Amino acid sequence: MSQWSTLGQLRLLTHLDDNAARDALPFCASALAQLSPLLKDGVSPDDPRVDAAAASIAHYMLLMHQESIGDDIAVFKAGDISVHKNERAKRIAMAATMRDNALAAAQTLFRDTGFAADSVAYRRDEGER
Repeated sequence: MSQWSTLGQLRLLTHLDDNAARDALPFCASALAQLSPLLKDGVSPDDPRVDAAAASIAHYMLLMHQESIGDDIAVFKAGDISVHKNERAKRIAMAATMRDNALAAAQTLFRDTGFAADSVAYRRDEGER
């Protein structure tokens, strides 16, 4: 599990030329930093599901970054009819689905860090009024 192997997986998900791949490398490192502490003891960090999950997170982060620096909105008007198209929003939604699916596929590799409480009971100490 390295940022380079995650980048390799990311390049399978989306077309990245060499310059775009260089720009995506920090997102790969960030995704691995998010997942590494969650790995269960005894899980190989070289499991391909880890790289796939990290790549899908990096892909989502990359698209969100692109969204923050640009606008992909196209408007077409013909008389009273106008069409607004935002392809980037569709790509972000698809990347979020891919991320969620990759994380679900790898969930057995990660520790459960969630917390849930069914109910909370309060007990009053004798000295309390």
